[in-house]
Amino acid sequence: MQNPYEADRIHDIVREGLAQVLGSSVDEITADATLVSDLGAESLDLVEFRFEMETKLGVALPKSNVLDQLASALGGSEQLYDERGGISELAAEVLRRSAFGYSEEQVHAGMRPYEVAAAATSAHWAAFTHRIFDHLPEACTECAADKAQIAPSGKVQCAGCGAALEAATGDEVMAEGVRAALAALGHAQPVG
Repeated sequence: MQNPYEADRIHDIVREGLAQVLGSSVDEITADATLVSDLGAESLDLVEFRFEMETKLGVALPKSNVLDQLASALGGSEQLYDERGGISELAAEVLRRSAFGYSEEQVHAGMRPYEVAAAATSAHWAAFTHRIFDHLPEACTECAADKAQIAPSGKVQCAGCGAALEAATGDEVMAEGVRAALAALGHAQPVG
């Protein structure tokens, strides 16, 4: 099924959720404001934000991060970090190709993993959340309809019968994105 959400609408929902959790105005949550440095988010704020988004949208945001998924895809973390503990060029390129949509200015080789996490913005989370809705089932399991719509609750449902639709999990979407990035880079992945 086609994603029923426009990217801008998801970004508005993400901004509203962040404003609620951080006790700030939606206007302060700009697309390029980093959640940690610019907006002062702490780890518990991000846990609460994740819970709010999952509850509101009915999706499972990732429990892991891109670097964890990359280590899993490569069979270990040896290729992810340089001798100082910064991320490698391979890790930086996979992050830039991820659904989060980091730019070269935001993520580059040599950054520490905590700096990568601190570079996240509302736009990154909106892009990733939108991508999750690109992974809806092909057809409704209840009526076989192939069109999705947004219910008044904000969750996605079948346009034919109104049944709730379940998208792939954030971890599944992230893992698929990591595999696709590695394939696009011509990087062989271990089998099994």
